[in-house]
Amino acid sequence: MTDTSTIAATIDTPHAEPLRAGDNSARERFSNRRAYAQTLSATALTRGIGVITGILAARLLGPNGRGELAVIVFLPTVLALIGEIELPRSIAVEASSAAVPAKLISTSVWLALVLGLIQAVILIAALPLYLPADKLYLLPASRWFMLYLPATYVTAALMGGDQGQGRFGRFSFLMVLPGALYAILILAFVFTSRTPNMFAACLLASAMLTAIVRIAMDGRQNPLALPDFTLARKLLARGANFYLPAIAGFVLSRADLFILIRIVPTEQVGLYAVAQAIALGQMGAVLPFVHVGFAAVAREGESPNALAVLAQHFRLAQIAAIGMAVFAAALAPWAIRTLFGPGFLGARIATYLLIGATAFWGASQMLEQGLRAAGHPRIGIVSNLAGLTALVAIGIPACVTDGINGIATAALVAQALNIFILIGFCVARLHIPIRWFWAFSPQSLRELYTAARETLGQLFHERRGFSQ
Repeated sequence: MTDTSTIAATIDTPHAEPLRAGDNSARERFSNRRAYAQTLSATALTRGIGVITGILAARLLGPNGRGELAVIVFLPTVLALIGEIELPRSIAVEASSAAVPAKLISTSVWLALVLGLIQAVILIAALPLYLPADKLYLLPASRWFMLYLPATYVTAALMGGDQGQGRFGRFSFLMVLPGALYAILILAFVFTSRTPNMFAACLLASAMLTAIVRIAMDGRQNPLALPDFTLARKLLARGANFYLPAIAGFVLSRADLFILIRIVPTEQVGLYAVAQAIALGQMGAVLPFVHVGFAAVAREGESPNALAVLAQHFRLAQIAAIGMAVFAAALAPWAIRTLFGPGFLGARIATYLLIGATAFWGASQMLEQGLRAAGHPRIGIVSNLAGLTALVAIGIPACVTDGINGIATAALVAQALNIFILIGFCVARLHIPIRWFWAFSPQSLRELYTAARETLGQLFHERRGFSQ
């Protein structure tokens, strides 16, 4: 059990200290400001490339071809978000220790490869049952695209090791690489083929090439050597422990649309989809704080200082979430009218509500994943399930009476409840002073101003960039 008096002593230390690189030589290479600069840059590049490839797919394939591409890639791309059983986060925790096991790389590769192949085989067998009769002609392409799973899992697993060791230059480069390769391959083949199969093949090739590049980066450590089965069991057990809160959070983030589809007309679903698209755009500014914050807390292990580091990175994420929410809300009327058309103006109120819900969600992601890294994964299950209960209990009657505005209000309440439970656990159970969760005190603002200035300086003047 953690000594709460030691926690209190740690928490009362000056705010800025844990945001600097670690004190011992094993952690000197980790720099928060460099990590934030690199991941922010990578996130912006990834989002920009995603917009370009999305436009290319829509323009070159048309509505019908774009729909066929969506059918081919849907199952593997969705499963890639939830099917890895939190293996990358488990590997990140293992890699964050002072003595990284020599077999961690090869064990990570084989675990990810086997997991991906098992899931691919199951999906290949289930595809004829999943695809409706009018889409069975897409079965061959959908089957070979299942190779996307093992390729993506291998990359994600090894990137978990990079995250845990603080190698955010490499981590950020690998965030960008698949999208960049996808865009390059599309442009290379667009003059010879403009079919959904070609786009799917380019997406698969980009995933496989990225996995090969990432494995080659660890060539000196013999990444294809035999795995350590004891270590494999340890990684899987920790990943399973992390997986339940991750699944609960995933269900909470998707349940509103499921409820909506069952209740309201298709036109209302279309309006809500636009509101979601605008609201979720702000998550790109928060994800770097989730990645870096998890690594920073994991490197402290279950020591009292981990909680101080967690609170500080949460304040950074809070600033990003609130700032992007204000920015998104200011642009929402223009975005709806200009980008989607006047016919979607009925989504305006729902958009504002979902922007608020997304801000809560982004900040809670940082806090919940940080608590996992600090050895407290179960509270995430409780908070997400409580949020899901509130979403269903409030959302169904609210959706019946108020349509998309009702379900958006329920989503806002659910995400607010989620983060308040997490903060309440930290205050009541871990004895972290509540002031540490407010980013707008004068002292916190001074600290955050210094951190932001250093991060921006790193962003614009970093010479090594992704070469780390």
